[in-house]
Parts: sequence; structure tokens; C-alpha cells
Amino acid sequence: MNVTINSRFCSIDFTLGSLILIVKENNYDFSLVKDKFSNSENFINILLDFFKKNNLKIENLNFFMINLGPGGFVGLRNILSSIKSISLTKKIKVIGFNNFQILKTLINNNDYEKVALELNNRFYIKDLKNCSDYYSKFVVQNCLEKNNDKIAKFSKLPNYTSKNLQYILDNKLFIDSKIFPIYENM
Repeated sequence: MNVTINSRFCSIDFTLGSLILIVKENNYDFSLVKDKFSNSENFINILLDFFKKNNLKIENLNFFMINLGPGGFVGLRNILSSIKSISLTKKIKVIGFNNFQILKTLINNNDYEKVALELNNRFYIKDLKNCSDYYSKFVVQNCLEKNNDKIAKFSKLPNYTSKNLQYILDNKLFIDSKIFPIYENM
């Protein structure tokens, strides 16, 4: 897949209780963030309204980018099945990325060795040097050392843009097979 900077894509993230839509149409970004979004069954209506409101066409997309987790399994599975249906009918490719890849693009401090994402009172921890490798393992713990200054800790996924996603694309960190929600370890 030849991905260029002017690609048209739609990124969908519903892993941590918020819905984040980012559409990149050539050099323009369109985004929608719905905090505390819990109704994944209504996702398709929100997606279609978003495209209509911004005068965008799904059939003009080169691909969908889906954040596969770790995060809420059931909601992500609902959204993923909707996107797979659209991709089949419109012949649009679907690629996946994960929260660790996004978090790595947001860490500027070279002193960190690991990244930890807190979700439902559990910590998903991955070695920072392995974040780019989609298939590398992560560990799940119920508590985290309080004074470990070598771990970048996140209680939510910070805001990210198409530039963070473009990093994943440019470095070919995405997957385009085995697209399924990450719940525990892969």
C-alpha cells in the first residue's frame, strides 16, 4: 500500500470511552470528539452525519484507520464491524493501529523506558522501544509503582491529530491483517 502525505483517510478511535473521528482530506483535517460516548450502536449515524456536515464523501477515502486498543472490547467490536461492512461495500481498505503507537508519538522525554495506560483500574504497560512493533507483547497489572520515573503514565489518551497518525503511516507501523480488538494480550 503506497501511503502518501496527501492521502484521504478516516481514523476512528473508540477505545477509551470517547469517540474520536479524524478525517484527512488532502491537506485539511476534520475532527469530531465526543467525550463519554457510550452508544456504539449509534456510531454509524454519527459517522454519516459527520461526513454530510463537512461535505465529505466516504467513497473518496483511500482507507480507514481503526484504533484497536487496548480498550473497551464490545464497543470497539461494534464499530469495527460497521467499518468492515462499509469497507466491503465501498471497497475501502481498513488498517489498524493501537494506543501504544499513538502514545509513543506523544512522548518527547528520552528518559522513559516504558509507557503505561490506565484503563478501568488496570495498567497496560509496554516497553517504549517496542511500541512501534504492533505485535510485541504488553503486560497488564492491577497497580503500578508510584515513584517509577522511567514509566510515562497516561490515564487517558491525549489529544492527537492526523500528524500523529501520519507518523504511523509513514513508518508503516499499521497492520492490515488480523484486524481485531485488543482486549488483553495479543
